Amino acid sequence: MTSPSAPSEGTRLAAPRAVHRAGESALLAEYPDTASVLAAAAAVQALDPPHLVDLVPAETTLLLSGTAARDLDSLRALLDHLPAPGEEQSAGTERSIGVVYDGEDLTEVAELLGLSPDALIAAHTGATWTAAFGGFAPGFAYLVPGDVPDASDVVSAQTDGSGSPGPPWDVPRRAEPRTAVPAGAVGLAARYCGIYPRSSPGGWQLIGRTEAELFDTARTPPALLTPGTRVRFTAQRAVSRLSATTSALARARSEAAAVPSRLARRRGARAVPLEDARPALEVLAPGQLLLLQDGGRAGQGAIGVSASGAFDRGALVRADVAVGNSPRAAVLESLWGPVRLRALVPTVVAVSGAPGTLTVHRTDPEVGELELEPAEAQDHAIALDPQDVLVIGPPAEGLRRLLAIRGGVRGVRRTTADPGPGASAGASPGASTESGAVLGSLSRDTLSGLGPAPLEAGDVLLIGPVHGLDAVPDRAPGPTGAERESEQEHASGADERSPSAEAPSLRIRVHAGPRDELLGSEALDALTSTQWTVRGDSDRIGVRLDGPALPVPEGAGSLPSEATVPGAIQVPPSGLPVVFGPDHPSTGGYPVLAVVTRAGLDLLAQAAPGSTVRFVPAD
Repeated sequence: MTSPSAPSEGTRLAAPRAVHRAGESALLAEYPDTASVLAAAAAVQALDPPHLVDLVPAETTLLLSGTAARDLDSLRALLDHLPAPGEEQSAGTERSIGVVYDGEDLTEVAELLGLSPDALIAAHTGATWTAAFGGFAPGFAYLVPGDVPDASDVVSAQTDGSGSPGPPWDVPRRAEPRTAVPAGAVGLAARYCGIYPRSSPGGWQLIGRTEAELFDTARTPPALLTPGTRVRFTAQRAVSRLSATTSALARARSEAAAVPSRLARRRGARAVPLEDARPALEVLAPGQLLLLQDGGRAGQGAIGVSASGAFDRGALVRADVAVGNSPRAAVLESLWGPVRLRALVPTVVAVSGAPGTLTVHRTDPEVGELELEPAEAQDHAIALDPQDVLVIGPPAEGLRRLLAIRGGVRGVRRTTADPGPGASAGASPGASTESGAVLGSLSRDTLSGLGPAPLEAGDVLLIGPVHGLDAVPDRAPGPTGAERESEQEHASGADERSPSAEAPSLRIRVHAGPRDELLGSEALDALTSTQWTVRGDSDRIGVRLDGPALPVPEGAGSLPSEATVPGAIQVPPSGLPVVFGPDHPSTGGYPVLAVVTRAGLDLLAQAAPGSTVRFVPAD
């Protein structure tokens, strides 16, 4: 029997206007409007295909990420035959958000729209807004005005071309972005309304502020406004206008008061609570940047949360396998180095990634020191006794070295040396705090700030139990996969080296698209025929490249925001490409010309400034 809310048999959503490949295992589907995107997203979510890793709606596109290239055909077929979702699947949550309309740009925005400030407030509170997609920051939702129709209305609109018109809310961004917009600020820009979940730079026109908590990692889901959520704003009167400092202090007090209950909920959700973890290593010197990284927090791009995770995934797997861990367990990711660590208990470690020296200063003088050259130190399990000091030298070539600890890192304990003037009430020297998984991952996202903070001297690494783990192999297997082996062979060949031995040339494979047709064959040919140089301002967010600017056709320099994937080669108006790393923004408005393969991204993770890169077609 068919339930009353289920679509009638044979009712299907219209197929997307176009479907583009977006890397090895993702597709970007185009739709006529946001309503069609949200209806398709609801239909895919209802089917819940087992091979779907992430589903990210945007203004007129929907990104589907699979587990592997073999999933592309089934994902494409799925999009062409989507059954219309039932009412309970297509109806979004409704939220009411109180706003104090005292924004700095309120009067100017009203003039731009030909309204008085009171009329603007009445229009803003009178409209129903819908969260179309997330991006910019975790919890930041792009809200569009007007009700988004349900699935049956979408089918009708796709048939008769009526679409979903709305009121004219097109407001330009500020000519000069603010360096800091306070958390809770409500703004308008380019037909959207948005609320800043945390303090950050921004160019939106500010019309008010709210105390609503947009993003809370202890909540399920963590974002208050998920795609499809309907929002009604209500005007609130402020007793007094709080300064930015006062507002920040009030929010900090509120956050501090909520910490105990949040910690309880988080610990209850952990597979291995921090209470079950034990101290293993103490950080003596973290080097330039020392982060916790694991397999990442995939599947949450719709709320503005990127996967993050280890930049060099192959090195993550090899280091974990070398100590008997599961291949996605958390490790230390070191940039440059050197890193000094002291063992607190008997343990086993292994280093992978960029080659470099490894030294163990033994506490037992009869054993003596262990000194390993770069070739010997890679992917090799090393036993440490209590008080042994491990020194991970700087890379001989490359950038990042990864250290795995048997049992896997579960969290970090930090002791407060000096609370400082900005510390919360009750903090005192010697107090310790523990940081664990955030949204299921220990990975530090350098863009959003999710995950444990960069490690400092004095931090203690907590590891999980070692019983039930695999045996420690004599030597972890080397890079696997014909593609990676081929790329490494090209990268190390004498004919592929640049004139400087310190700046190796890498051959990185790419899949064209999803916006290669928009940018044109000339841009794609220029991308693959140019030797690019890695810039010094590259990081985990993106690898920036120098070289002759790619040709950008007029009108192709920007497009409605759409989801991106790690390895996406974005082409801004300057024509100088940026390859997105693991901490990239979940959506962007510049076209993506091609996407680097997963193996190629591992190579880029080790591309030091000055390295040269050539892109070659993966096909």
